[in-house]
Amino acid sequence: VRATGQQVGATLRDGGWTAAGSPRLGPAAGPHEALADPAYRAAVISLAFNALPYLAPLRETVRHILGPGSFSYPVKVLRAVPPEPGTQRTRGRYVHYDYTVSGVQDMLTTWIPLTDVPIPLGGLALRPGGHLDRPRRPHPLAGTERGWATTDYRAGDVIIFHCLTPHAALPNVTHQLRLSADFRWQQPGFPAPAEMILGPAARPPELFSRLLGREPWWEPVPAGLTLRPRAELAARPPRPSRFFAAHPAWRLWRLPAGPVH
Repeated sequence: VRATGQQVGATLRDGGWTAAGSPRLGPAAGPHEALADPAYRAAVISLAFNALPYLAPLRETVRHILGPGSFSYPVKVLRAVPPEPGTQRTRGRYVHYDYTVSGVQDMLTTWIPLTDVPIPLGGLALRPGGHLDRPRRPHPLAGTERGWATTDYRAGDVIIFHCLTPHAALPNVTHQLRLSADFRWQQPGFPAPAEMILGPAARPPELFSRLLGREPWWEPVPAGLTLRPRAELAARPPRPSRFFAAHPAWRLWRLPAGPVH
């Protein structure tokens, strides 16, 4: 993981990125906007970055939780987060739930720092047990909110959390980029968000299958997977979880307006 982080960082620097981010992007741009940057795209499609969710220790751990055949979405998220400007919050700084990403109940996210991420660099904070609480609308994480947890991370650490777990990134108050990756997983046998499987092309085959198909570590998504538009899935209240009884207020779930992650 550390070697991948070094390669990603070198690719971004060669493409003009500095500690302040890309000169072609706004300071609060998220991963979607960053795809307009050639260096960011090169890092995202690199073999080293795409291999991470296929690492046996990670994949086996997720399958121990979700069950055999659980798979990661071909769309993988690289976060290259510069220091936060004083007047804007970067994406991910709002408390949110990853159910909005997929609309798939019991989806898991694995968040992996690609470099050492001490707290001032803006690592991830989560509210343990928050998946049992009443869902809240997106809002900036305030320092006065109780029950939240974070730590100093090392490259190769991983947090695995449920799609109903509230989480938010801390502000990057250093003078360097924070590099991390989000990989998301679901069980087979349930509809999957088409955008997370097919990518921007929105048509088969699955994203990166031609790029990765000859790699010995690559696995395709399960055959016969039912695909639905992400917005259609995420607009519906989550179905009952197989792991816990969700708060009754989740039955009134409405998809928030605007991206916050």
